[in-house]
Amino acid sequence: MTRPAKKTASPPKGRAGAAPVSPSLRGRAQDIALIDHLIERIDQGGSTIVISGEPGIGKSALLDVARHRASERGFTVLGMTGVLAEVHLPFAALEQALRPLMKGAVGLVPRQRSALLAAFGMHDDAGPPDIFLVALATLSLLSERATREPLLLVADDAQWLDQATYEVLAFISRRLSSDPIVLVVAMRDDFKSSLGDASTYRLRLSGLDAADAEHLLDANAPGLPAELRSRFLKEASGNPLALVELPRGERAAGDIPWLPLTDRLERAFSNRLPDLPHIARLLLFVTAENDSTSLHEILFAGQAVLGERVGIDAMAPAVAAKLIEINGTEVRFRHPLVRSAMHQAADPVTRQRIHAALAAVIHDQLDRQLWHRAAATIGPDDELAGEYDRMAARALRRGAVAMAIEVLESAARLSSTAKAKSDRLLRAAELAADLGQPELMERLLRQADIDESNQLALVRIAWCREISQPPAVNDPAKILALIGFAARAHTAGAIDLASNLLWRAAQRCWWSSASDELCARVHDAATRLQLPDTDPRLIAISAYVEPLRRGADVYLKLQGLAGNAHNDPTVASILGSIANVVGTFDIGVSFLAESSAALRTQGRLSDLARVLFAQGWAETEVGDWRGAMREAEESARLAEETGGLPWIAAATILKARLAGMQGNLEQSEAYAAQAEALALSIGASFLLAMLQIARGVSAIGAGRHWEAFEHLRRLFTTADPAFNFGVRFFGLADFVEAAVSSGNADAASRVLDEIERASAPTPVPWVGTMLQYGKALLAAPEDAEQFFLQGLGPAAKKWPFLRARFLLAYGRWLRRQRRSANARAPLREARDMFDALGASPWSDRAREELRASGETSRRRTEQVWETLTPQELHIAQLAAEGLSNKEIGARLYLSHRTVGYHLHRIFSKAGITSRAGLGPILASISRPAD
Repeated sequence: MTRPAKKTASPPKGRAGAAPVSPSLRGRAQDIALIDHLIERIDQGGSTIVISGEPGIGKSALLDVARHRASERGFTVLGMTGVLAEVHLPFAALEQALRPLMKGAVGLVPRQRSALLAAFGMHDDAGPPDIFLVALATLSLLSERATREPLLLVADDAQWLDQATYEVLAFISRRLSSDPIVLVVAMRDDFKSSLGDASTYRLRLSGLDAADAEHLLDANAPGLPAELRSRFLKEASGNPLALVELPRGERAAGDIPWLPLTDRLERAFSNRLPDLPHIARLLLFVTAENDSTSLHEILFAGQAVLGERVGIDAMAPAVAAKLIEINGTEVRFRHPLVRSAMHQAADPVTRQRIHAALAAVIHDQLDRQLWHRAAATIGPDDELAGEYDRMAARALRRGAVAMAIEVLESAARLSSTAKAKSDRLLRAAELAADLGQPELMERLLRQADIDESNQLALVRIAWCREISQPPAVNDPAKILALIGFAARAHTAGAIDLASNLLWRAAQRCWWSSASDELCARVHDAATRLQLPDTDPRLIAISAYVEPLRRGADVYLKLQGLAGNAHNDPTVASILGSIANVVGTFDIGVSFLAESSAALRTQGRLSDLARVLFAQGWAETEVGDWRGAMREAEESARLAEETGGLPWIAAATILKARLAGMQGNLEQSEAYAAQAEALALSIGASFLLAMLQIARGVSAIGAGRHWEAFEHLRRLFTTADPAFNFGVRFFGLADFVEAAVSSGNADAASRVLDEIERASAPTPVPWVGTMLQYGKALLAAPEDAEQFFLQGLGPAAKKWPFLRARFLLAYGRWLRRQRRSANARAPLREARDMFDALGASPWSDRAREELRASGETSRRRTEQVWETLTPQELHIAQLAAEGLSNKEIGARLYLSHRTVGYHLHRIFSKAGITSRAGLGPILASISRPAD
């Protein structure tokens, strides 16, 4: 996403005349000044700041400053706090923050509203909401509220947020630059954060300096003996909480053995317990074990444990000891370390009794009740394990996969038989594999005691390990293993699992350029499954293992399936990928567009990133270069957000190819260098092959044919890391042109013969057109025209760039045959097609040939829409179609405010003042294939 000018990472100087801060914030003037700066510049756009540091270092105190300053400026202030006891409750923290805005949910687009309500458990009939739909709904609510007044969203103790809430925060943290929203997040510095992007402010708090530490200690514990004062200063190491709390808890403790600071602080809090009445201590233990702040629940659970009536006055001593705070009907610990200290201070039997009491008190929240029942249970309980199975199903319906895994693991612990335990752990491992968490998956599998005689379970384990691996690993042994696992699944009657295993094996063949023997074994194994001829996986296996030889048969099957609506975007994605693999991009575009539209609606952004790349590559071949660059930009952005490293590389390669074909050589090479580093780190031959195609065609455009030949010959050199049997023929036309123009015609002739034999007897139209192009360039002058005419037949109209190059070569050949008058028509057509594509190096070449034939051409005039970035052009097109800012934001996973920001830039570039002016500007965009 295009952003305003990048924010500086260095804090501004403190505000002149700023209000004095509390003693606990002494020494934090620069940190406070940064918060003031973000709040005061809100009219220029939003921002994210991540504050990290050790426990007690002052993170929460800075958050309080942010809340106070924002309130003074008229901000809406929303907040959430991560609590370890609540980490198992999906979207719990998010619901806490959004509760004041939920009346506005009625204005959300339907899918966003349904996803958000399902996430909060308000209805279960909408299917599992994707996390990104929930995130977009959250962004929409925040952005809508921010149209009335600026908004501050505060997240404290982010390391203990439930996973679903944390992922939503990560999503919105990258989309605030155009909205008057400040997101302030505090977390412990040992927590690995994925929040924000390059423009995010990151503030790591260190301890106070010696002078400020002494001042804080003296202010809170005056009159300490010198030796004790010195000891506390040394042990606190500038930690503000330690400077305040250690003297309270350890002043009379004498010589205490060394402990980590966190343990010392917990001990300082727990040392206050002996001075409290028994009832107050028990209520503190209940508060620590409860996953809610409800005073009602705490008192009634305490009453159940004690066996006597308990009132709020019983908690007064704990308040006086500065361990808890009571605000209306809520009880909160003054610091998370107090909670952990109370938890450790309670003996296991007491904790068990408390959880049983809480389970009895909680009536209207089934999942919470079950968590406490499980915590109160020692040993197996099959009835409760069955309840946990149903809880896992509810979690999956809410899109909380991480919670479902945790629930199934708990259910496994409650299982009385090894078989039930192993089955639940295996189900959890499968979810972890789908979630892309191989370490968690392996931990779950290690706990599962799978009987070696249970062949199907062993195959399921193998499938888990396979789908959790990076996709592009050159390891033939894995292909053999997958064939073996598929045979065992087939024997066990699990045909669907066997099909998936062989499909994956076929993909691995394509990714790693496997031997002909391995490819044949995969195909033979798939044939034995006796799947229907129209099963997408069977068609895919044929395409991936032998894209050239089986291309014509695959092409016919795809033609039969084209035009049919597919309710499953995964099926459409498979069919589109198959089309790309064999070179039928004209069919692939429609399948992939169908898939990407559905994935976008469903919020499946990781899948969308992959499909958008494939769609962009196909659009490049069919002549929609604007669409291809749009897809490439969005694919890269989404892949970065969802962790899809191969697709970041792939999308960047596509951007390099498009930039090079349009003559932007410097930008093309920058993209290529970025993609090469990623591709090499993955070890993916198919990515390296695509990279050589991008670099080769860029060099051809620049007239550097020998350089292009050096890039492209790698595609056809078996020992080269960039060799890939499934991708090599994609660069056939480029290679032949580079070879012929650099004096390497013999190499081109050998490759052309090899590809023609491999695709016999009937190549797909795209490959057939490239073969004719190569033959025309290699033919003797007296024989070339037949190949030009055959290649320029009806099939070539589907491939505008290839056809335009054909026309340019034909016109050049005619001119050199002294048929200049005949040359002008193909050269003119080539020029116009190159102009429409934006292929300026080839446009210039066509004009030079026309000039040599006796006809002059005007220089191509840049269109207004060409000044727009791919994202701006996409937004302009959607706006011209009549979509509102909110609808465009829903389509592109942006806030409506960000869409408005981009439209303002578009209007400025185009010299218009309203959407009405977009139509005439965009009318000149055409697809040369039409």
